[in-house]
Amino acid sequence: MDTMREIGKRIGNLRGSLEREGVDAILLSNPSNLRYLTGNETGRALISKDIAVLWLRELYMDIYSFSREFDVRAEEKDAIRHYIEKSGIKKLAIENIPINLYERRKEEFHIELIPTNIVERLRAVKSGYEIEFLRNSAGIAKKGMNRAKEFIRDGTNELDAVAEIEYTIRKSGSESPPFGEGMLLASGPGGANIHAHAGMKKIREGEIVVVDLGARVKGYYSDMTRTIPVGKPDPLAEEILQFTENLEAEAIDRIHPGITAGEIHDFVNRKIEDRGYKLYHSTGHGVGLDIHELPNIGPKSEDVLQEGMVFTIEPGVYVPKKFGVRFEDMLLLGRNKVEILTG
Repeated sequence: MDTMREIGKRIGNLRGSLEREGVDAILLSNPSNLRYLTGNETGRALISKDIAVLWLRELYMDIYSFSREFDVRAEEKDAIRHYIEKSGIKKLAIENIPINLYERRKEEFHIELIPTNIVERLRAVKSGYEIEFLRNSAGIAKKGMNRAKEFIRDGTNELDAVAEIEYTIRKSGSESPPFGEGMLLASGPGGANIHAHAGMKKIREGEIVVVDLGARVKGYYSDMTRTIPVGKPDPLAEEILQFTENLEAEAIDRIHPGITAGEIHDFVNRKIEDRGYKLYHSTGHGVGLDIHELPNIGPKSEDVLQEGMVFTIEPGVYVPKKFGVRFEDMLLLGRNKVEILTG
């Protein structure tokens, strides 16, 4: 399926969701939602049962190509407000936005505004078109992780390791560094910091190194983590390495269509607490046009895992001033199996 046909299908799905939720139209400005529904990340779009209008700066009208679904117009002052007034829209869905922006929209349009995550819920279930890009992105991430395992040694500088690994990822076809701002890598005590970035520290024999990376292909991210021992770690670190890796496998074995994300998180959290530790983050998250999107594999999450969802499972154990351990894989949930895209 080509991009324009895929976008037409997505708009059709969105229109069905708008009708079921009883709203007249939705106004979009979130770059990822725009990319999902227009093919590009700029402008503001208004979509209803009958219309799809995209307002852009004139420059972009000449640069990008668009689905025939859209009436593409130049962005002019008050153009959207005037269009909404003339259209007779009474209930307008808007993305979840900061309260100050919500108040501005309310003042601008003078109609009922309904915050929604309709588009994000649609994005949570991937099409075959999307899965191809996610699979390619995951393949590049695996190349980066293989390079990490080759390059990380006693005496390696953390930032040198990052430079080498990110070079491999970009040379392999990633559109951006991992996660946009770059990968996470921390050795020894630094690994206990969940979001630790690399520094000038040298990696030492006996330490373990948390490596969290990904790639981006046609806008679609990937995400994976491994904890790499350098030489032989101490007995506690070795025990926690084995426990965490096994726990990830156990959690994946419990996944099937219809289970709630909260159930998976509760299982992982309980296992970690039974060992006397705490889980300081969610067990996982959806991956797509954003590195973190629905479903949320976290506490009290009522997101129901469905066929076609792509998400991570990432249990972690962190011992302050000593080390951290995390294993993470990106999964595709099928009807009868879970495919590990980063396996």
